[in-house]
Amino acid sequence: MEDKKDLTKDLLTTSFKELILQIPFEKITIKMITDGAGVIRPTFYKHFQDKYEILEWILKKELADKIQILIDNDMEEDIFQLLCSCLEREKGLYKKLYAIEGPNSFDELMNHFIFNMLMSLKNKYPLKVSGRREIFSSDAIWRFYAFGLADSLKHWIVCDSSYSSEQICDAYDYIIHNSILDLIDLPDNKF
Repeated sequence: MEDKKDLTKDLLTTSFKELILQIPFEKITIKMITDGAGVIRPTFYKHFQDKYEILEWILKKELADKIQILIDNDMEEDIFQLLCSCLEREKGLYKKLYAIEGPNSFDELMNHFIFNMLMSLKNKYPLKVSGRREIFSSDAIWRFYAFGLADSLKHWIVCDSSYSSEQICDAYDYIIHNSILDLIDLPDNKF
């Protein structure tokens, strides 16, 4: 029974994805989604409260579930590559999703998703003890990385960057392993 429910959700999601590539989010109606999926309107409401919930389903099925498999199998080193590959595969879709504004924006959902992903890592592995880090709460540290990662991914998608997911991963790996002072060309006499 659960498979049939997921199949219907997937049909509705596919219909939504086809629509968002052609029509602004605000103009997409539930009827348009159900017509595209070949189901009646009440079927939509058995699976989703509104079209914003489809965004959450897309994040869950296309990103979160896949990443959780990596975490469960101690393959955390591959998370960012998988995340970038998934976004790159449907870059046009994600660009349209990032255009959704307001309190339930895709940007907000992505920030929340990345923060929760990092929190699952925190729950699996403790932070290293460091006297310099202790003035920041672990929550502040996770938010710093979550917002930086989320905004970097958004910029990559929204600005039509020609860089591949592999190039983005390499650049991000470099950035997170270096201080901002390592990245700028300061005169030698500054330090």
